[in-house]
Amino acid sequence: MAITLSPDTTDTEFQENAEARQRYRHTETVNAATGEWVILPASFDELLVSVEPASGTARVEYTQGSVSEVNDGTADAKPWDDGDVSAYAASAMSNTVTAIRCVATASCQFTVTA
Repeated sequence: MAITLSPDTTDTEFQENAEARQRYRHTETVNAATGEWVILPASFDELLVSVEPASGTARVEYTQGSVSEVNDGTADAKPWDDGDVSAYAASAMSNTVTAIRCVATASCQFTVTA
């Protein structure tokens, strides 16, 4: 089942500053698996995605398939430009994709911030 990128409820800057906007954040540990798709809201232009493998390798995959395809498991996955990495890697991505996920061969910290 897919997860929707949610507002970071610990971020209160936007409540105190009319110029700021609500931040979004998702973080999870993926243990030798393909993580769940994280559906990206269309309300922002860019996001930062990072993986930090404890060992083994990890990569980020994205899809431009529809939300329906993501939810029913038929979305076509494409690897990010960094490929499989064995150490911390981060990438700024434009929000032109429907969803992203982490694929890891061992324990990996996966974070999405927008």
